[in-house]
Amino acid sequence: MTGPTRLSVAPTGSRSRVHHTTGHLTVRIMDQDADGARVGLLATQALLLSGDDVRIEVDVAPGAWLDVVETTGTVAYEGEAPSSWTVDATVGDGAVLTWAGKPFVVSDEIATHRRTRIRLHGTGKVLMQEKVVLGRAGHVGGDLSMSLKASDDTGPLQVENLNLGQQVRQMPGILGNLRSMDTVTALGWTPEPTGEPEAGTTGPGETYFPLDRSGAALRWMGIGRFRDQLCDATFAAWRDEAMRDYRHRHTARHPAHAEEGTGLGEADRGPVADAVAGLFRAGTCCAP
Repeated sequence: MTGPTRLSVAPTGSRSRVHHTTGHLTVRIMDQDADGARVGLLATQALLLSGDDVRIEVDVAPGAWLDVVETTGTVAYEGEAPSSWTVDATVGDGAVLTWAGKPFVVSDEIATHRRTRIRLHGTGKVLMQEKVVLGRAGHVGGDLSMSLKASDDTGPLQVENLNLGQQVRQMPGILGNLRSMDTVTALGWTPEPTGEPEAGTTGPGETYFPLDRSGAALRWMGIGRFRDQLCDATFAAWRDEAMRDYRHRHTARHPAHAEEGTGLGEADRGPVADAVAGLFRAGTCCAP
């Protein structure tokens, strides 16, 4: 049985401390400074096979930042045994976690579950994007269930459970013939989308949900491949916003380093960053 992939980052006086343990996925550092890092996640084997239980445990220490990049999408392949993908993240006071997910494709004849658990402390912030595609080319897709449980020091921030099984999603008012869903979730602050959500020719379009407390979600649903014009742009803008607040705090703490970046700009230097970037340019294995 393969254990969880573990990843932690903590600030230091010169270079952040990044620890990781390989499971179904391994971690490659793309960029790094004194307070955090951008990392790429790479599969160590074919994923997601029938019976696989992928677990990713993340710990962002107080005052640190972590930007997680998935190098390729993931296919939940058909099989008798259910598969699962679990992210369990803890984000400390003043820390920032951003995670841009690639498409998660659900094949026919599989039951799979995506589970996300997030614990925020103090002024910590989280930004995550999840892209789901029901079915590979010519398929309708198997049974998918998704859950998100996020809390802070006060209590629950967002609790969501989605049953997207084949029978359920054909019911009136659920998904019908829609195959794609893109969700951008911000926790710890309440940003606004970069444009106006609207319906389009590929589906009902985007919906913006401000949470009851600090947080917001933008969700697009449509047919076929992702054609929405708002979710990717909103994720990029919200990530800049989350890191802008961090940069202000960083500058206040380290005025002599005011000109230092945070690894979220265009310059990803170093051989590892170049190698991972090459994987991005090579495309993904799982276009729906």
